[in-house]
Amino acid sequence: MAADLDICIPETFDAKTLIEQCIPRIIERGMEEGLPISKYDAEELAALPQAELDALGRLQGLKTPTTVAAVIRKGQRVYKWYRRNRPDNPVALMLPMLLPAVARAAHRSAQ
Repeated sequence: MAADLDICIPETFDAKTLIEQCIPRIIERGMEEGLPISKYDAEELAALPQAELDALGRLQGLKTPTTVAAVIRKGQRVYKWYRRNRPDNPVALMLPMLLPAVARAAHRSAQ
């Protein structure tokens, strides 16, 4: 995933640190393209505080207050684009596990 996000991977690295470096790049990509989110992410999205869900919605180009359904609807379009243009993309594959961290970081960067 780090290589896909143009992060230089050192010879020796700590996985947690590398993931932390990926999150701002995921947010940048989200601002440019939106985030590939599917209906299977609904539970994780529903568990987010409204402010963090709104931050994800802004990445998706949505107006606030944002709903889980709106984020998923937009994310599914982005996901379809990923499947056509970037099959097996590591960001699309890893994003479900990183949604809470991406939402927190997007909310903090918006403040």
